[in-house]
Amino acid sequence: MLLATGVRGAMKGRPMASLLGQSLPCRNTVNGGAVKPAKILLCTHHYSTIPMHKFQSSYSMPSQTQIQSMRASSSFSALPPDEEQAEKERVASLTQYQKEMELRQLDSELARLQTLRGINTGELYTLRGKFKMLSRDYGMGFLAWYWSVWFATAGLSYVAIEVGGVDPFMVAAKVESFLGWEADAIAGKLDPTLGQIGLVIAVNECLEPLRLPFVVMTTKPVVNFFTKRS
Repeated sequence: MLLATGVRGAMKGRPMASLLGQSLPCRNTVNGGAVKPAKILLCTHHYSTIPMHKFQSSYSMPSQTQIQSMRASSSFSALPPDEEQAEKERVASLTQYQKEMELRQLDSELARLQTLRGINTGELYTLRGKFKMLSRDYGMGFLAWYWSVWFATAGLSYVAIEVGGVDPFMVAAKVESFLGWEADAIAGKLDPTLGQIGLVIAVNECLEPLRLPFVVMTTKPVVNFFTKRS
């Protein structure tokens, strides 16, 4: 019936696609532009013309505040662009002494907030938490001191094993006894088939429970000493 109606309509000058389109709606539409530009959509699947108002979207443009917030979130700044620019202009108007005093105040406030955060998370009372705080506060100075101690203990381990003839398994057993750990907690990680260098590295890694507290206790005075000298 539909096909016959379409044929009769085509013979009278009416497009058959419009009749098919009324019964077979499709979402594959593009702007037809035949009757009114940007007002008529052409169904590319059934070749029918469908009014555009049936496909109007509910999307609305974001406000200026939302745009600024998105721009601020995509950068390293936590401030909106206008506030950031105002702060840059304010800081530019300060003298060097005023900048130094304000920077000291900001550092003091940040240290207090970080301490409160450490109390809240419990990291302030753990060795690993103090390790993280030192790496955050001292940065490259902390890393330089840590790796200096690491290579120093590795060198001492190599000299002790290669020159002094120290048995690493005996040392590991004494460290386990001193720390009150279970047997083979350290010695079980040592593999004699690794060779001298591999054994030295393994021993050095096993010394981490002793090395880490030493680094945590000495980082602040050592870094401050070299910073003042420079």
